[in-house]
Amino acid sequence: MRWYSIFLLIFISEYLHAQKVYSVDNTRIQKWYESAGQLINERKFDEGISLYQKCLIKEPTFVEVHWSLASVFKNFGDLENSFYHLDQYYSLANKSVISAQKLLILMRQYFNQGVYFKARECMDQFQRGQMPVDSDDSLLMASIAYAGKHQKAESFLSPKSLPSSVNRFYTQYFPTLTVDNNTLIFTKRAGASGDYDEDLVVSYREADVWSPAKLLSTNIHSKFNEGAASISANGRTLIFTMCDKGRTFGSCDLFISRKYGEFWSNPENLGEVVNSKNWDSQPSLEADGNTLYFSSDRPGGLGKRDIWYTQLEDNIWTQPKNMGAIINTVKDDVTPFIHTNGENLIIASNGRVGFGGYDLFMSELKENKWQAPKNLGNSINNNLNQLSFIISADGSMAYFSQDFKTAEGKLKSKIVQLPIANDSLVKNTSSYIFGRVTDAISREVLKAKIELFDIFTNELKYSTYSDSISGEYFFTLNEGLSYGVYAGTKGYFFEDFRFDIQNSISGQLDTLNIALSPLAVGASMILENIYFEFASYELTKNSQSELEIVAEFLVENRVNIQIEGHTDQKGDPKYNQMLSELRAKAVYDFLIESGIPSDQLKFVGLGSTQPVELDPKLSHENRRIEFRISAEN
Repeated sequence: MRWYSIFLLIFISEYLHAQKVYSVDNTRIQKWYESAGQLINERKFDEGISLYQKCLIKEPTFVEVHWSLASVFKNFGDLENSFYHLDQYYSLANKSVISAQKLLILMRQYFNQGVYFKARECMDQFQRGQMPVDSDDSLLMASIAYAGKHQKAESFLSPKSLPSSVNRFYTQYFPTLTVDNNTLIFTKRAGASGDYDEDLVVSYREADVWSPAKLLSTNIHSKFNEGAASISANGRTLIFTMCDKGRTFGSCDLFISRKYGEFWSNPENLGEVVNSKNWDSQPSLEADGNTLYFSSDRPGGLGKRDIWYTQLEDNIWTQPKNMGAIINTVKDDVTPFIHTNGENLIIASNGRVGFGGYDLFMSELKENKWQAPKNLGNSINNNLNQLSFIISADGSMAYFSQDFKTAEGKLKSKIVQLPIANDSLVKNTSSYIFGRVTDAISREVLKAKIELFDIFTNELKYSTYSDSISGEYFFTLNEGLSYGVYAGTKGYFFEDFRFDIQNSISGQLDTLNIALSPLAVGASMILENIYFEFASYELTKNSQSELEIVAEFLVENRVNIQIEGHTDQKGDPKYNQMLSELRAKAVYDFLIESGIPSDQLKFVGLGSTQPVELDPKLSHENRRIEFRISAEN
């Protein structure tokens, strides 16, 4: 570390110059001090430290001894004793004669320990000397000013440790959570040294109680490091980091595993398009599964470690792109987390103004552009490292790993949770739909394709398949949008639904079990998401995604259909019959333009002759488009 090099140089310089003016007058103890320095120079550390301590027993205010001991203890990695003697030095020394180099060391160490007011004192004195500084020192001083100004607690509650059933290892970090908030996967290490490898473990929440964390899967676990995972919104895809030289292109690579029923598949490397010959780690997968964010020290970045992203196009991951200077700094930017809404990106960085160590920052996506990340404040950040921060889909709870010191001075980490006030971090929250897909007649489980469209833009937001073993599916919905949902598989009518999520949502929105009906001549289905302008046969833009699904259905199943238009019973029957026929023809024309052969299609207007709802209050449900199987090709 740069500051430690300065620290050591100051110690050596003062020893070599054998300064004659000390803070104490006792010449005998001065000679002890000089002899101790000689012993340290000869690498007789125990003897040198013992003699330094003997000096302090006789002269506790001998500031030069405190400085020297701080240097020696730092050299041995004993940060607690090193800081103690630095603090003693600053408390006892004549402030007016402390050198600029020492002030730099003092302000950094006070800042690192979270003693911001003393860091500010040292900084103010240093700045009066008008000494030139480099970019690291400028960042330090800006952070000291920021931390002092924002030291007052903000409007969050205090973080609370998860129970011992979760925090049961020496260290635990990099949490990832399913959208239903009930499955927590994280990285654990059983000891402090590199002799203990990283493993992925899982804890399940039932009735608000977390189960004892256990190894996630024997298929994923190995004798090498597995960690830093991201689980998909439906809990069926896991992307994680593995450091196995026999299976990686670099030191650590990104791998993928999929869950079938209750079992995780053998991991597969994401490939050399995504992974580099360097370190690639700390993935975060968007809810739709199509964009993957991660941290890497590969060439082409702005700093040591940068945030990169890759996108899934035609089931192939693209060449990763750097997120640029709006997100990355010249230092380390790591542990990205993309919220379920796709609009909030959280990173940890030591290259931005903050409270010390790695702080957590959040960027918002506005008009398809990421904004400059903002510090999450000192109810979350402190002088130690805050990493791997995640927020629940409903925006009510955050989880992250937090460093702490034990009574013995050992540095460990634990996973904590933090309640979040409404809209204080995530404005557009998310919920989810859960269910099973079955055959409507036999009740057997079906593997069906499920697609989620934004009705107003016709943009495909999410595509997945129900599990082939359990039939279960799972997808997320974001606040403020209207969705069309489609489920189907070959040989069956598809089912369609609409969800309007205009207000704040929380937790599970609905359980939606889907029963698909087998195709049969004479059978029909209502197209729920076909819309026309008022008293018109002109299709609205909101109908496009539904019509495209119908076209795909006809290509896959090769059946002949009759498109049937219906109206309610209000108005003139002749007008209703004409309007219903024109609306059916509009659907017919769209399908013809989409490439469906004309001999596969017929259309008819039935007016108000076949209502599905007789209650006048529900007469709007009679205005509909159906299609009926007329023959099989």
